[in-house]
Amino acid sequence: MSRAIQLLAFVATVLGIRETCVADDWPMWRFDAQRTASSSDTLPSGMKLLWTREYGPRKQAWDDPLNHDLMTYDRIFEPIVMDGRLFIGFNDQDKLVALDAQTGEELWSFFTEGPVRVPPAGYNGRVYFCSDDGFLYCVDAETGKLQWKFRGGPSAQHAIGNQRIVSAWVARGGPVIRDETVYFAASIWPFMGTFIYAVDAESGDVQWVNDSTGSQYIKQPHSAPSFAGVAPQGVLVATDEMLLVPGGRSVPAAFDRSTGKFRYFKFNEGGKGTGGSFLAADDKNYYVHTRLKGTRAFDLKDGAKTAFMVNEPVLSDGMVYASVGDNSKPLVRAYGPGQKALWEIRADGTGDLIRCDKHLFAAGEQAITAISLPQSGKSKTPQIDWTLPAEGNVQRLLAANGKLFAVTLEGNILCFGSNADSTENPSIHAKQKPQSIVFQPEVAEIVAQILSAGDAEGYAFWYGSAFDEILNTLAADSPFVQMAVVDENKDRVDRLRQKIDDAKLYGRVTAHHSGPADFMPPQNVAHMVFVGRDLTATVDSAAIAKMYEAVRPYGGVLYLLGSDYRSKISKKLKELNLEQAEVTETDHGVVIRRAGALPGSADWTHQYGDIGNTIKSNDSRVKLPLGVLWFGGSSNMDVLPRHGHGPTEQVVGGRLFIQGMNSLSARDVYTGRVLWKREFKNLETFDVYYDATYKNTPLDSAYNQVHIPGANGRGTNYVVASDRVYIVEGDTCHALDPATGKTLLDIRLPTDKSGDRKEWGYLGVYKDVLIGGTGFANYRSRSDLKFDADNNLSKNKKGFGSKSLDRAASMALTGFDRHSGKQLWKVDAIHSFWHNGIVAGNGRIYCLDRNPKRVEEALKRRGKSSPDTYRILAINHRSGSTLWEKAENIFGTWLGYSEAKDALLQAGASASDRLSDESGTGMAVYSGADGNVRWQNNSLSYSGPCILHNDLIITNANSYKESAGAFNIDNGRQKLIANPLTGELQPWKITRAYGCNSIIASENLLTFRSGAAGFYDMLTDSGTGNLGGFKSGCTSNLVVANGVLNAPDYTRTCSCAYQNQTSLALVHMPKMEMWTVNIAAAQAAVNSSDKPVNKLGINFGAPGDRRDPRGLLWLEHPAVAGDSPPLAIKVDPNGNYFRRHGSTMDDHELPWVLASGVEGVNEITIGLKQPRGSKLASGIPIEHDSDDAEENDKGVVELQSSDLELVEESETQLVGIRFNKVNVPRNAAIRRAFIQFTVDEVSKKKTSLIIAAEKSANAERFSTDDHDLSSRSRTAAEAAWQPAAWPTAGAVGDAQRTPDLAGMIREVVSLPDWKSGNSLAFLINGSGKRVAEAYGKDGKLAPRLVIETDDRVSEPPRDPATTHYVQLFFGSPPQVGLKRSIFDVYLQEKLVLSDVTLDPDGDTSNRGAVHSIENVMIDDQLRIRFVAKEGKALISGVEITATNKRR
Repeated sequence: MSRAIQLLAFVATVLGIRETCVADDWPMWRFDAQRTASSSDTLPSGMKLLWTREYGPRKQAWDDPLNHDLMTYDRIFEPIVMDGRLFIGFNDQDKLVALDAQTGEELWSFFTEGPVRVPPAGYNGRVYFCSDDGFLYCVDAETGKLQWKFRGGPSAQHAIGNQRIVSAWVARGGPVIRDETVYFAASIWPFMGTFIYAVDAESGDVQWVNDSTGSQYIKQPHSAPSFAGVAPQGVLVATDEMLLVPGGRSVPAAFDRSTGKFRYFKFNEGGKGTGGSFLAADDKNYYVHTRLKGTRAFDLKDGAKTAFMVNEPVLSDGMVYASVGDNSKPLVRAYGPGQKALWEIRADGTGDLIRCDKHLFAAGEQAITAISLPQSGKSKTPQIDWTLPAEGNVQRLLAANGKLFAVTLEGNILCFGSNADSTENPSIHAKQKPQSIVFQPEVAEIVAQILSAGDAEGYAFWYGSAFDEILNTLAADSPFVQMAVVDENKDRVDRLRQKIDDAKLYGRVTAHHSGPADFMPPQNVAHMVFVGRDLTATVDSAAIAKMYEAVRPYGGVLYLLGSDYRSKISKKLKELNLEQAEVTETDHGVVIRRAGALPGSADWTHQYGDIGNTIKSNDSRVKLPLGVLWFGGSSNMDVLPRHGHGPTEQVVGGRLFIQGMNSLSARDVYTGRVLWKREFKNLETFDVYYDATYKNTPLDSAYNQVHIPGANGRGTNYVVASDRVYIVEGDTCHALDPATGKTLLDIRLPTDKSGDRKEWGYLGVYKDVLIGGTGFANYRSRSDLKFDADNNLSKNKKGFGSKSLDRAASMALTGFDRHSGKQLWKVDAIHSFWHNGIVAGNGRIYCLDRNPKRVEEALKRRGKSSPDTYRILAINHRSGSTLWEKAENIFGTWLGYSEAKDALLQAGASASDRLSDESGTGMAVYSGADGNVRWQNNSLSYSGPCILHNDLIITNANSYKESAGAFNIDNGRQKLIANPLTGELQPWKITRAYGCNSIIASENLLTFRSGAAGFYDMLTDSGTGNLGGFKSGCTSNLVVANGVLNAPDYTRTCSCAYQNQTSLALVHMPKMEMWTVNIAAAQAAVNSSDKPVNKLGINFGAPGDRRDPRGLLWLEHPAVAGDSPPLAIKVDPNGNYFRRHGSTMDDHELPWVLASGVEGVNEITIGLKQPRGSKLASGIPIEHDSDDAEENDKGVVELQSSDLELVEESETQLVGIRFNKVNVPRNAAIRRAFIQFTVDEVSKKKTSLIIAAEKSANAERFSTDDHDLSSRSRTAAEAAWQPAAWPTAGAVGDAQRTPDLAGMIREVVSLPDWKSGNSLAFLINGSGKRVAEAYGKDGKLAPRLVIETDDRVSEPPRDPATTHYVQLFFGSPPQVGLKRSIFDVYLQEKLVLSDVTLDPDGDTSNRGAVHSIENVMIDDQLRIRFVAKEGKALISGVEITATNKRR
């Protein structure tokens, strides 16, 4: 950059001009840091095409139509212009290329180690750009020489992302430059940590980093709280005060630009149809993508959504310019103050629109139009100055150096300049032809022999010299999706990159500069790993073990080349004891084959995991923490619509199988690669797994495909075994080759007496027997039944009507030899064999023979019902002969079978997304051998289906509700666990936030949807956590099998703005963060005596709870993620909380504890008793149908209502709610209180409510006397409530929770006659409408009153002090504004630590410390005092363990 231009930039800064962008340049995407697309540059009046550069169209990172629309950052080339050069990133060839702006000639290329997907930025003679390798690069603009690079993620761990080997923390938060600072972001998966940086543009030194937002506990779509923050994808925006980080598919998050402090992320408030990678801002609003070219304006100050919607805008001096309409009638319109339309002109800007000084330039169909803007004192209307023809679909315009550049969807770049610069014939730089790689035929023969040692497909790695003749030949015609060459010699790497790029093979073959032990490949992804002869001679055991980690199971190969080193290598391999390794020597070296499955892994073969309906994978390899193995690479258009609840995927032998509307596809478990897809004529999925409410409109945010039971009723229509895939089509079951999808055998059902063939119903495989349901039950047509209730069902419930029952059972079962198709036996049902009640094990098949409840009642009205002949039938799996049957107490709709226990479970499977005829009460376990009852509990209520997890029967949990718990399969006793704080035994239970699938299990995990993807750790009972950044499907798709957590994209038709919507897989990664909400700690027994805390960890500034390896539960403080135990913890109000990602403290014990804390504290007290009283985790329920009431404006009172209209029905009404047995003593200190409602009907009308308590010491039950509610006295204290919309029936979360009612309850419990156990009533009036569940039949969904209180009216005598072991954790992570500090620490006013010294800028050893203090005498509370000597005192965590020796 010239001295004059630098001076101009300096003057612009001094004068407060928006950016330091030089007018002759276009140095950032859409010109400047706010992405305004508005430059002060002037273009000549006459322009002609100077040159064209042809590269070819881009392939976007993501796969399906909605993602293509939302995330456009690599849809086309996105160049910038600086100092007479264009700079372009390539997402296929992993490079940045510089072009001469005058001629279009290529000047230089700079290669990275991953795709360059987001636009670069230029400043002061340098170019800054990100890569999927996780780095931010700074190169010299003139030469392309690297100045510095900076890794955004915490390590060199790789993954497969969008079919490429990339960093596990791809850098797709594209750079923006302002005030000599470069801002960028890495990681698109919040559960992996999100890393947002400000770095000095000159040196690359970090100015600040925010890596704490990935685990934010915030509302996801559906107002469901989860651990998941912003997932940066797109180009960042820097305003005067704020940094805006685009969220890929969501709205952006805002941070303070000078400090990195989080401002806001209105994730849930953004709503459907809003969110994407496009982001621009003026001084008042930011504009984020909606659909196509549309955007919506949000208030920049607080992120509030506005009603102003406009196509991608040009922002200039308070004006907004945008294209309007489509190609048929395109316009360009100007908006002024208040977003008022000022003028419009007929011009086509549907491709792009930019401003240069006094002109707009509009790109449209095959043309670019120059529009002169109205000028004060001159023309007050816009005028079209000229139009240029432009070949191709122009989607981006740039103006710089007196030239206009256009980028087309076809992958071409066009340059227009003045007539003076033009020549008679524009230069055309056609796509370059590949330069062939020369190799010797004899080497090709050796390569063919080497490749024959394994499966030459998928992904491969080469370690060693990048200039090996075998590698050269391999690269010339690589059979792999990608072969990554890893060489520690940088010169060789550079030369190979250029050679491969010249051959147009880069991307398929890539080169990586790293030593073999330092390169961290993704686990188990490679079909073949090669070690070059030079490296084989010197490689050590550690490097071999590291390379072997990449080898996939089921026959993956590590090939160490070099016949001279075979004996030496074989000896090393014996010492290593690599898992599943088979070693053979060949003519060319040593082959290590990873044989069979991964140790500890298991398959998932049926809808519910196996033929026993256990809903459990036996996979013990997958455990927390988890990290991403691969993501992307397949489209959800090959999957069934989400609300159809289609069959879950099945995972067998390293392949994942998933069904589409009329297709079945197989994918590689370890890479996500689509192996094959098979289309069928008619799988009869319509009206079973989707219905007429489905529309193929993926960009439409309207509700698409209502909930129907799907496979929850009908079951699956395909089953996978190790050697066959069985899929039903009509009366035929196709047996397919799992490797290719080709048909091996067709098996048809036998004909009936009339010669007809029935449809194939149930499908299952047990050993060598294929079990087929012969003919669906078809209750309605078979018994000529009609159900009037069907006519009253809403559109969203019609799928749960009587038609859903017709395919839920079969009329007979037929057994076939699954290899030959020979029929073995046939067994007829008396009523119908319920599909969810057919299981097998230990040589037996068990069947539940009954009618659904609705059919039973309809037949009973005709005198035909015969439930006394309902039965559980056991037959021999080979002969079909009856072994035993049971006809007593047949109440269930579900069978499960534990082969290890020989235990048969009869239960219900009631849940909101299952058949409405499912039972939800009663449980019985039988001996599988003879049918004898082992135990039964006819009154047990729960949600299903039930999981058989070793010794346990685990009940399910609906949204926002606790499960009924878990029960021992041998005796029915409820599972108890020790309260993690007090040690008291209490029932084990699980809860989750919003989610419409069922919980499924593996050995170590329960997985489900809880807002985002959710989990529960069975190894530690740590609580409910999230894999934030994506949602799981409405089908239970988080399947642990084959050593990974499989999460195929089952969100087709979903338009919720979750951060990512794609398929992915996760594996164990020990250093990842995993936070939870632990309800067990909050389950203090109501009305019990005070119970002292036995063990406690307090993690200051943490985002959630977590157990450490010893089993100690660390609670967050302050509590932000769900309910916390009512412990009295007081922290100096001057304290400042901080947090970094745990990876910053990896050199220390419990790094995640040390990574957060509170600074500037003088004193902390921690109460060690959970106070008696009313912190009811589930609340005080309404106990009677006369405890909720509605009074209309005439004073008429209605009791026993089916719902509660808050507060408008046909008229405005007063609502009363009464709670009994409120065990709060008089004058108790009420900390917090609220009423929790459950949504009965969807309601979005604006609503404003006033809540007061009845001013009575013991509220009487409501009566039907006129004016019974309005005549009651009200408390002076009131609470105003403007509830958000209730869009989902059954929701019970924060949006259905009243504001704090503590003030009015205090007023009541202070009345002279108040006694603990009395009744409290509340009165609600106002305007608007919210419809909540009333007491109804059983009160299960009725309102609940939650009170947090300490019942101590007077100070009780203190308990005798006892000894405790105390550990104090001090962490001072870098880049959070902390300074060197020295301080003393006192416990119970006794000096215990002197001169604790922490220095965030010093050695890692000085950043953290853990100190143990024994025999600390504590009565009711621990008092910690700090005396600062230098800087400010801080603390990260406190561990307290009672040793209980008295003074």
